[in-house]
Amino acid sequence: MSDTNQGEEEQSHEWGEAVVASPDTRVEPGDIVIDPDLTIPPEPVVGDDVSTPLEEDEPEGSIPPNPLWAMKDRRHVQWHLLPSHERHERIRTSLGSGDELVYIIDDGRGHVMLGRVVGTSPSGCTYSLIGRLSHEDYERLQRHESALSTSFDSATEIVLCGVVSEQGTLSSNVFDVARYDSIADVPSEYRPGAPVQQLTEDLEITAY
Repeated sequence: MSDTNQGEEEQSHEWGEAVVASPDTRVEPGDIVIDPDLTIPPEPVVGDDVSTPLEEDEPEGSIPPNPLWAMKDRRHVQWHLLPSHERHERIRTSLGSGDELVYIIDDGRGHVMLGRVVGTSPSGCTYSLIGRLSHEDYERLQRHESALSTSFDSATEIVLCGVVSEQGTLSSNVFDVARYDSIADVPSEYRPGAPVQQLTEDLEITAY
């Protein structure tokens, strides 16, 4: 094998490479965008000119992108991948207002994903508390039979997610910051009813 062919093989890659964030940088599928000012671990993103699955099929625009992407990333059933005859009711809604505002999307026929924005950091990261709720509990919230301040009380798979949007690449990094066995383990400042925080620094990642 010639030195030229060896050099070509060494330069090629099957799943992205590390690239420094820059307006002039072309990001390819699977690349990891490195931002020296970002204190969170980078994850692979999809390059420019194409939408990620988290952006696709969202005509309503009723839920802000960052909590929406976190909920879609953590749900079990991806609606847009189901055959048309197997698709359940599509849900995109919000309940409450102000500090009690929560967002809800479908997750199969028997569950929904519940989310609320916890805060934002100077690096551009938005933190959201995400949980999985039974459809019955969701309907109780809709009928005002349960208080929104307790909306996570019966949730499972509760996780604090961080989302960093990559401007110009139509993509985002979604990562777990902390995981909780129940709402009792969640700090009070992250729960519904607590004000959205303007953080002075990125939160410590404990979800390993």
